[in-house]
Amino acid sequence: MKKILCFIGIIVVLGFTAYLESPENSYLGFRSSFTNETNEESEEVSAEVEEGNPFESYSSLEYEKEGTKILDGYRVESYRQYNITKDDEGNVVKRVPTDNYDYLRHKIEEE
Repeated sequence: MKKILCFIGIIVVLGFTAYLESPENSYLGFRSSFTNETNEESEEVSAEVEEGNPFESYSSLEYEKEGTKILDGYRVESYRQYNITKDDEGNVVKRVPTDNYDYLRHKIEEE
């Protein structure tokens, strides 16, 4: 009996999935809002491209150590995030500091 119920359940799930995957005109009047939005007229858009290869450089975010302080039995290291732009050869073209800081705190063990 359990096998028959499982088999019927699988058939129902597959049938419902096939119904949902069928083309839209078979829904007999039901339409999704997505298809209504995509049927609107499209406009042509153009963008100006700067001269030169856009892949000549790349940027990455990196943290660099700013300093170390001793506070309340802890050694606190501060790191500042920089936006670093490099060219294809790996040379740093631009180095811009951001407002993001990160701090590491290490307990100083007393002997």
